[in-house]
Amino acid sequence: MMTRNSALDKFLLSRKFIVCIIVLQFILLPIATKGFRWENIGDLIIYTLSHALIQGMYPYAWTFQIVSLVMLMLLVLRRVTMSRWFMFYVGGCYVLYAIVQNVAVTDKYGFSIVTVNVVMMLLVALLWMREAWRGSSRLTFGNLNRRTAWLIPVALFCLWWPMDMMRGAEPDFSPIHLFAGGSAMAFCPMTPVFLVLLLLSKENIDLTLLRVTALVGFIIGCYNMGNFATDAGFYLGLYHLPLVGISLYALLKSKRKNKI
Repeated sequence: MMTRNSALDKFLLSRKFIVCIIVLQFILLPIATKGFRWENIGDLIIYTLSHALIQGMYPYAWTFQIVSLVMLMLLVLRRVTMSRWFMFYVGGCYVLYAIVQNVAVTDKYGFSIVTVNVVMMLLVALLWMREAWRGSSRLTFGNLNRRTAWLIPVALFCLWWPMDMMRGAEPDFSPIHLFAGGSAMAFCPMTPVFLVLLLLSKENIDLTLLRVTALVGFIIGCYNMGNFATDAGFYLGLYHLPLVGISLYALLKSKRKNKI
């Protein structure tokens, strides 16, 4: 794995950054143009996430899904030439996730934003685009072997995401979701996919990119474990286990950068 000696990279790889990102969870409050009350911050966050812009985009999910499949196919077929463009694509995806999953326009709260999620996702987007601009990282799958092959079915499950989000959070194992589901529009299914690509190419990728993506994924994954507390969200919690697991795995491997 490659490391850089810039001040930014040193900070992002330090314990200080971990402390800072944890502190941000408490000081970066959500924003609402209507009905904001300190005692209702929890409800504001949940309401914004459940009424985010993405809710109106599921009928068009197939377009995002097809684009993601085409990009992945091109990456597999032309690893060296496509790595840079794929990283630009991933950076754009994280910008999309930051906006459509954390911004809502409702009668109850007006224009509302879950600010901390937006900041974390945009940071991840910036790092992917930075690495794409530099062109030094290569998604070559050079670390694909017997010990890492188990990552592939996990990534395929996340890309498939067998759940019909327009009909409720219930399992639906129709293969059509691989081509017309909503996974490509969402942070939680796609982050394990992107982390798997980094882990399978560990000799040619940037350590900062891997660790920060994994850290943000782990934090948001832990938040989603709260779905287990409700009957309606049990399967959502179950489906978010790959995000928590792969993110934690990537974090641990980034600490042992020469032993993946």
